[in-house]
Amino acid sequence: MNPQNKSQNPKISVLLVDGSYRPHFGVIDSLKRQSLAAEDFEVLWIEYYDKVEPGLIEKMNDRENFRIITLKENGIYHSSYCFNRGITDARGELLVIPDADVLFGEDFLEKIWNQHQNHERLVMYVFRMDEPDRPGNSPFCLDLDSLEKKCKLVNPSNYGGCLTVRKKWLLKINGYEKDDVFRTGGDHANGLDVYTRFKNLGMHIMWNPDLRVYHPWHPHKPGRQKGYMIQKLFIDHRAKSLDIFPYKGIDPALDRDIPAQLQTQLDAEKNKT
Repeated sequence: MNPQNKSQNPKISVLLVDGSYRPHFGVIDSLKRQSLAAEDFEVLWIEYYDKVEPGLIEKMNDRENFRIITLKENGIYHSSYCFNRGITDARGELLVIPDADVLFGEDFLEKIWNQHQNHERLVMYVFRMDEPDRPGNSPFCLDLDSLEKKCKLVNPSNYGGCLTVRKKWLLKINGYEKDDVFRTGGDHANGLDVYTRFKNLGMHIMWNPDLRVYHPWHPHKPGRQKGYMIQKLFIDHRAKSLDIFPYKGIDPALDRDIPAQLQTQLDAEKNKT
């Protein structure tokens, strides 16, 4: 490492969030193989609870710019708390926020960095390719070449697959929504919520046609459709009011009460059988 670079902030911060449920840590291997110089990016793994798998610690410990942050929270997982902590702690100018159980190519971060250099207000998403279903007892496929051949684009608007944006713009919209409506433990729509607020801000949104992240198949918990529908009420209200702020975000000075009309809709949806 160039001694001059030690005191400089990295160009990119990669944020990975977890609630003690990640089935593998193949994303760390993808990050260690990046063509971008090691001093030019950092990796923050933000764990909602207090315990971290020994396998993750072992993978992260040998890199100076790879850090594990534990929030030591309790109760039902709320990923927005992890995202917001990562945003505030990140030292990079550009934030890359992929699903924490994907793999990608060696030039992934380099291409993302280059794309953002010509677009100050760019919000760029990367398509997540999904491996087809396999038997539940099958080992995870962590071979990138194999995944590239097998994976398909199942959800073309998966906003949680990978978001890339300058840190200042996530601070501008006050980060992710921390209201308990988004505390579902799964079936999160906070990626769609952030996308909606970036759109309202007038950001230049792009889905990169050349980059991909690859998601190995793993067993899924049953969906929580009711929780998702309640979150969608939040998002629809923001879309129609052109709102850019969460009701509870990074800076508590910007927090607000939920409007009465929206609260009435939320209560009605929660009371449905």
